[in-house]
Amino acid sequence: MLSIPDELSGLSAINVEDHKVFSDAVENNPITSHLHYFPFLNLFGNHVKKQALLFEQVEGSVLIYLLRQGQRRLRLSLYLPPFPFSLAALRHAQERMQDFNGSRSGRIVWVQESDVIPVARAGFEIFFKEEEFIFDRAAVMALEGPGFRSLRQELSRARKPGQVETRHYTSKDRKACIALVEDWWDRLVATGMKANGYSYTIACLEMADRFPQSLLNGLVVEVNGEVRGFAFSGSVTGTMGCNFLCITDNDFRGLPHLLRYRLMDEFPGLIRFNDSTDAGRPGLRELKQRFRPIAMHGLFGAREA
Repeated sequence: MLSIPDELSGLSAINVEDHKVFSDAVENNPITSHLHYFPFLNLFGNHVKKQALLFEQVEGSVLIYLLRQGQRRLRLSLYLPPFPFSLAALRHAQERMQDFNGSRSGRIVWVQESDVIPVARAGFEIFFKEEEFIFDRAAVMALEGPGFRSLRQELSRARKPGQVETRHYTSKDRKACIALVEDWWDRLVATGMKANGYSYTIACLEMADRFPQSLLNGLVVEVNGEVRGFAFSGSVTGTMGCNFLCITDNDFRGLPHLLRYRLMDEFPGLIRFNDSTDAGRPGLRELKQRFRPIAMHGLFGAREA
């Protein structure tokens, strides 16, 4: 993680102990995006080279900044609009970015759909980036009707290789899961697909027991006693969950479907799950479509006009 320059005094790294601050903030805002998921913010913000996520509270809102090493110097951006949304907090963030960057070049890295209009009204230019899959948990659990036929088939297929068992992740599974991450990363690089998430995935495996289980719940799947996949999910708000990570052995079909299904089953109090984007990978998009998303949630970026 980057060291914090003196000019950014008042900003702090996102520590595990800050989860209550973030949970209170998202409950007062119509949050849909997986980018507000606290374990992601903590792990991504502290375990990716040449960048850091830093935050402060202004006017009752949380402001998260992305500090990134550019070719010549550090650059500061707002990672998300203030939540709950506050125009005063946004103006404060603009001033901080302008002072640090030395120019009127402020940008917001990610803007969820519900924040597009207030951010545009604040004078930012909005542009579309990608979209996320939103699942209806109750519908997925029921698996009823022709729309879920392909998912039912995949779940059935997952059990065919042999003795299949899912159980909670523990630190004893770390070595086997890291080996799966290494194989997954090598496959992505070899095929030229978009590859990201390695550093914070490894950090998740190493730090999982530091988070409350309601925020970060992990499962592994074993086939004939060997770990062949793992996944983590948790709550974003009191009604929205996030399918955070899922990596499996490609030799066994249906395992990513089984892990997602089992993890969503562990959160009966949640109504919807955000399963992030397809990362531009057709196979991943097809997998997520089998869960019959009830919405494709848009993600945008913003820059000062």
